[in-house]
Amino acid sequence: MIPEQDSFNNIRNGRETHRESSNGSNGHADIITLNPQHVEEQEAITSRIPGFYRLPVERRLAYLARSYNLSEKQLNTLREGRALRIEHAVNMVENAIGVHGMPLGLALNFLIDKRDYLVPMAIEEASIIAAASKAALMIRQGGGFDTDVDAPVMIGQIQVLDLDDPVEAESLIHNNKQAILGQANLANPRMVDRGGGAFDVETRVVDGGEGVGRMLIVHLLIDVREAMGANHVNTSCEAAGPLIETITGGRVHLRILSNLADKRLARAHFAMPFEQLKTSEYSGEEVAKRMVEAYRMAWADPYRATTHNKGIFNGIGAAAMALGQDWRAIEAGGHAWAARDGQYRSLTDYWIADGALHGSIALPMQVGAVGGALNSHPGVRLLRRIAGVRDAQEIGAMFAAVGLAQNFAACHALSTVGIQKGHMALHARSVAISVGVPTDQVETVANEMIRRGDVKVAVAEEIFTRMQNEKTSSAPEAKNGLPLEAWAPGKVVLFGEHATVYNYPGITCSIDIGLTIRIKQDNDGPRFLSPKFNQPFGAPESDRDIRLFTRAVDQALEMYELQREPIAVEIDSDLVPGMGLGSSAAFSAALVSGLRKLRNETGEISLARDLFDDVQSLESIFHGHPSGMDAATVISDGVLWFRKGPPREIIPIHVQKPMAGLICFVAPGARTIDMVARVRSSRDLNPKRVDGLLEKIGEVTSDAGIALGTGDEVEVGKLMLRNHELLARLGVSTRELDNAVELLVDNGVLGAKLTGSGGGGAVIALVRPEDQESMLLEMRNHFASVYPFTVRTRD
Repeated sequence: MIPEQDSFNNIRNGRETHRESSNGSNGHADIITLNPQHVEEQEAITSRIPGFYRLPVERRLAYLARSYNLSEKQLNTLREGRALRIEHAVNMVENAIGVHGMPLGLALNFLIDKRDYLVPMAIEEASIIAAASKAALMIRQGGGFDTDVDAPVMIGQIQVLDLDDPVEAESLIHNNKQAILGQANLANPRMVDRGGGAFDVETRVVDGGEGVGRMLIVHLLIDVREAMGANHVNTSCEAAGPLIETITGGRVHLRILSNLADKRLARAHFAMPFEQLKTSEYSGEEVAKRMVEAYRMAWADPYRATTHNKGIFNGIGAAAMALGQDWRAIEAGGHAWAARDGQYRSLTDYWIADGALHGSIALPMQVGAVGGALNSHPGVRLLRRIAGVRDAQEIGAMFAAVGLAQNFAACHALSTVGIQKGHMALHARSVAISVGVPTDQVETVANEMIRRGDVKVAVAEEIFTRMQNEKTSSAPEAKNGLPLEAWAPGKVVLFGEHATVYNYPGITCSIDIGLTIRIKQDNDGPRFLSPKFNQPFGAPESDRDIRLFTRAVDQALEMYELQREPIAVEIDSDLVPGMGLGSSAAFSAALVSGLRKLRNETGEISLARDLFDDVQSLESIFHGHPSGMDAATVISDGVLWFRKGPPREIIPIHVQKPMAGLICFVAPGARTIDMVARVRSSRDLNPKRVDGLLEKIGEVTSDAGIALGTGDEVEVGKLMLRNHELLARLGVSTRELDNAVELLVDNGVLGAKLTGSGGGGAVIALVRPEDQESMLLEMRNHFASVYPFTVRTRD
């Protein structure tokens, strides 16, 4: 019988904790099995997340934020790889010069002792995380992993030399065991208070060879509780050394822990029915037999065992690194355990019983939930929260399951399709990405290349081109009111930018381009946002914007009690963030409108107070404390006079006659928050000058309100030019914006100015209605994009 196989016969039914120790000592637990009742006290978030690997990183992070209530600061810790900074590193290692990053991913689908876990893994090698996740999914379908974890007992070694009679010294050690244990525990009183500490002694006499002779090795068995235990063990050994010298009359030399923690094993097991193993080429029973044959080679041949076990530590080491554990100690102990009978062998075991393939692993597992990098590395605490592990026992159980999953994946691939097929899948995805295939279609293109057995750039291009040509515009059949669409307009600021921040009035106008949101049924994965910006400039800091849009979706679904519905939201927008066109307000208004349609509340966008409040609530995600000007404008779909107050003024302006305008996209825009900060900084340096400019902008805005109401488009145009001049003096225009205004004036417009916060973005122009179409065509020769808009009172 292969060692360790029998130890799993009782695991599925649970096994009571039992206590025993060598030499009949004080009864510290050798085995601790996780208590199912304790596991159920905290509802775990599922690790089964279909389609997670297909999602862009930002949508994965959005899922984590929603599931674990992570802050934006915590997301940035993951996103930017800056969990560990140089100021932390200098306190962790000597001669620190920087921080070296590693890719960080999540292995999914792990069901361990009937509880779900996400497994953080820090590793640079491709396919490791995918293989672990796939194996965990297969094992999950058979009931998941059972684990069995020993008590946290570490071994401290004390070397005693220059003994006349090592055997007699050995006897003296055992006769004075309690005194030795007491001395060892004096060094760790807090550990003893927590129920741990040194509790037993073992001895061995070994031959040190020529010049050293026989020596006595004293083992202190120390229960380290929630710690990995290295420091505690070393301290106890050093404390007990002088007393052992006195007792034996020998010379104590080395006093240090052993990383062969064979009193602290972690075991994992699974049973997989034959039905789950079958492939197109082999029956499930054939696959099981082939896997047993593969394992037996690793058991019998150290050359194969070395590679076999290396794969195990691909998984354990990556998870240990992510969770701040000493992966070097775990791996050293595992390799030593693999050679415990004198030959290096497999750490896993596979056998067939009761119509199923059984797999198991057993290895030393020296892990901790306190101390070490857990205290000094800021990112480890966040990853432990995501992983869902609550103590050292669960960490050990998780690592054993990860090692077994990793080994199962490799053995299964070797026994069926060969190890290269999985690597080829990764290569195919890389090729698809390299030819510009969108993220949501990479998997389809990659799979088709694999099916053909031809993974090349030219083939990827041909497949993607064919897919594009085969696209159909037919919409899927509606289900439960889905899919549905909602649209909201963008806006331009006609007058008053920046002055509105200081309680001067502003005038805004909705425009004829906007943003459409599509709400559709989605049963396959997490709810994520898929934005499409139909503009020549990439959205500035687009990753940041995607994060904000996603947070807004989550909040809106919660407001309308739809957070548990299997729906997804997509954006199709002519409004690029950062261009001053109210993209976030249009998004918020369209989303609220769409969700109200879904809830059968209303399909209209109107200036209702509750609608404004909902839109403004979502706007606050993007801008912190928005004035409300953008939200009011896109909801009213007209021309508004706005003052933030208190009291807030939102007054529709009745425009005597429609006026024609153009929106000209000049350059990528700056962030509103940055431009507002620039004006504030200038005001702090020279308040008299800046306040004078802001007051003049306020006067221009007041005059413009009168001109709009009387239909005096010539006066409106002049005031636009005056407003732009003042904004330029305020420092928010750019050379490109100024040149654009000058070009428009040279071509006969009534007036022109920047719109929005400035620093780039767009300019607007007022033209005679009869000239709008020809001017539109002419300006398209000069600007990246040009759109018409109309200043009018909406019905």
